[in-house]
Amino acid sequence: MATASTAQPLSSLVHATSTPHASSSTARPSTYAKLTFDLPERRYVGILACQRDPLLSTLETTVTRCDKVAPVPVAKGKGKKGAADAAKAEDVPADEWEVELLDTVLFPEGGGQNSDSGRLVPLVEGQDGQAGEPAIVRQVLRRNLDAVHYVSKPIEVGTKVRVEVDMERRRDLMDQHTGQHLLSAVFEQDLKLDTLSWSLQKFPELCYVELPRAPTADEIAYVQKRCNDLIGEARPISVKFELATAETGVQLGEKVPEDYRADESGERPPVQRTVIIDELDENPCCGTHYPSLAYLRTLYISPNTTSIRGTNARVYFAVGAPRLLAYLSSIHTAAREAALAAGCAIPDLPAKVEGLVSGVSDVRRNQKRLAGELASWVAKDLWEQASKAAAGEGKTLKALSFREEDATNSLEFLSSVSLELKPRIEALPADTNKHLFVLASGATAGSPNAANAGGSVLIVGSDDLVMQAGKKVVEVFGKERIKGGGKGRWQGKLTGRWENGDDLLLKKVLDEVAA
Repeated sequence: MATASTAQPLSSLVHATSTPHASSSTARPSTYAKLTFDLPERRYVGILACQRDPLLSTLETTVTRCDKVAPVPVAKGKGKKGAADAAKAEDVPADEWEVELLDTVLFPEGGGQNSDSGRLVPLVEGQDGQAGEPAIVRQVLRRNLDAVHYVSKPIEVGTKVRVEVDMERRRDLMDQHTGQHLLSAVFEQDLKLDTLSWSLQKFPELCYVELPRAPTADEIAYVQKRCNDLIGEARPISVKFELATAETGVQLGEKVPEDYRADESGERPPVQRTVIIDELDENPCCGTHYPSLAYLRTLYISPNTTSIRGTNARVYFAVGAPRLLAYLSSIHTAAREAALAAGCAIPDLPAKVEGLVSGVSDVRRNQKRLAGELASWVAKDLWEQASKAAAGEGKTLKALSFREEDATNSLEFLSSVSLELKPRIEALPADTNKHLFVLASGATAGSPNAANAGGSVLIVGSDDLVMQAGKKVVEVFGKERIKGGGKGRWQGKLTGRWENGDDLLLKKVLDEVAA
């Protein structure tokens, strides 16, 4: 039978001014786990040690299965409220083993909470607890009612092991998950806003709940104060464990996964866990939760919300000192770097940015106006070139413009040039000469960002000539370098940069087609 590590129970609930995070061996109050049935020798998901005592950091137990498997990616939580992944990105190992135990303090993902990580330390028989080489537990997944540990080395079936949980990660997950229950309860009870989904984000990002509408600034301030007042009251939390069977009449929620509802053998009925915040909230959940709101210390809600799916809104929050301090530090660092770049103090940054944005807008307007003027002059020059070259009767009006422009929107300028050419072309008599203009722009070998830049080709003129010229351009440069199409107006995109001699190739295409 699995044996929990010894720890002294709390004689009373922890108050908000204490430091419950200081010791991983702190035990839960005896009133935390409200069991309505006797525990079997082999514990399964719903009644695991981590779910009965979330503050338990170690456990001595026995290996019941060990099989080598192909490593699986870090799983995403899929809880009752559609939570997203909170796991830290990790490299998937080359070799990995699935290990099952009689019991475990490592929580498998579920309820919107990602799995714990930790170690399995083999205990050497006959040497008074001497430990062998530990196996690293990367993640724990639920398979039906089994908690499957993915570990770095094999451990023989029957081996006694000490299971050790990464309590720093566990505490952060409990901070956010317990905090979400509190936050959702206050939104629901006080503002009549149900939580539609939630996402436990990776450390130290803000998590979020999705609500039917965006709360006002005053409502956010109220909810934040209300949550922190309840944390200060050290409201106790307990979990009720019930067997979901026909005999008990207890039914699992609609969103519980099908493979959790019943064990194939019929010997392990699923367990309904209800997390109870004293005189505030009762909610079915399989995650790990503190025995008191006092452990949360503080809950922060961002004043900024995001609209999603119509009228719905995401409200962002962080719970607990570690995540909140790390988040504030990252925000301050970003603000300080921005202030240094802007040449001002952090408090003056909003006004400075507003001025810079306004200045950029002015520059863009002026740039657009100047580009229009330049396009007019380029079109005028092209028309004069074409008219001069086609001085004789029956000769085709033709001209090439090849500009170096280190910009991603080079086609926009070429389009402006073609618009300036359009009234001149339309003014030609119906029986006049044909016309063809090849416009090209983009980065060349001398451009600052030539390696990653691209270019554009725009061909306008008589329909038949445009079609021939576009086809010829693709033939000359190859489909790998230029792709394009169109009737009456052929436009193409250049991959990479214009090379030396490309302008001569375009001139050759123009001369051959418009001979």
